[in-house]
Amino acid sequence: MCLRVISLFTIVMFAFKVHSHPTGNLIVVNDYVLWSYINPVQDKDHHACIMIWKEGTEPRPLITSKFPASDFMAYAKSRTVYLIERKYIQENDTFEARVLKGSLDGEFEEIWPWFKDEWRIGEGGFAMPSDDEIVFCSYPDILRLKKGKAPKPFLEFGREVKRARFLTDGNILLLADDRCWLTDDQGNVFKEWKNLIDENVDEPPLGRNQIFDVDYSDGKLLVAYWGKRCFYSIDENGNREIVWQLDDPDTPHWVAFRGNERLLFASKLIFDGSMPRPRLVSVNDKETKPVWITD
Repeated sequence: MCLRVISLFTIVMFAFKVHSHPTGNLIVVNDYVLWSYINPVQDKDHHACIMIWKEGTEPRPLITSKFPASDFMAYAKSRTVYLIERKYIQENDTFEARVLKGSLDGEFEEIWPWFKDEWRIGEGGFAMPSDDEIVFCSYPDILRLKKGKAPKPFLEFGREVKRARFLTDGNILLLADDRCWLTDDQGNVFKEWKNLIDENVDEPPLGRNQIFDVDYSDGKLLVAYWGKRCFYSIDENGNREIVWQLDDPDTPHWVAFRGNERLLFASKLIFDGSMPRPRLVSVNDKETKPVWITD
């Protein structure tokens, strides 16, 4: 099997060459939290799934792909959930993708049939303005794809962007290597954060000193900083605070705000042939609570 798709998180080792991330994301849908993973957790064939969790319940798979070497990326509009399902075609070393639409009860229907995915759609974040249109980040641009058409530019932003988060208020969070912008859907910048990376980090994981994910709420930016093995926040006055400092071999991946809580997803990566182990916690001003931790 191609090294790019061995597993959800070992893909990190190879995806850096194309400015990518661990494939998937973490989102909040009303009272629920959804995230990408594989099912079962130790599945070496990499059947993608979307996990779902609500306070007072145990995390469980909402949907599992029937295909090996697959990935799911998620976006929600109100309580409607859109999924991009991607699979690797080993015979010709290509990817195919389709779009599913469904609900939090796990019922999904195909609204875009399988098509050749030349742009790694959804990997850098996406939104569905309608059932017939995808807006997505494909380094270094934000593109618009109409069903059955070729993608066209969505924003003429003038900067290289490697990840986009489409917020519930219609604004967009755009992430570059060392800075982040809050914009509207025309690219008008409301807020900018600079110097997200510490250039003096010693021995970042796999030699990559970079930011993997960001989220924004009420003036605050939440950051998953792979290079420094930490999650940190920046408040409206520019003050920075470490939210969760990890130790080797744990590495940060995704973040999301849920009201006053901060959801932080990391994994234990030991490159000895074993599968990654997920670490999802919820942090508020009083405590850090485990949501999904497997050992």
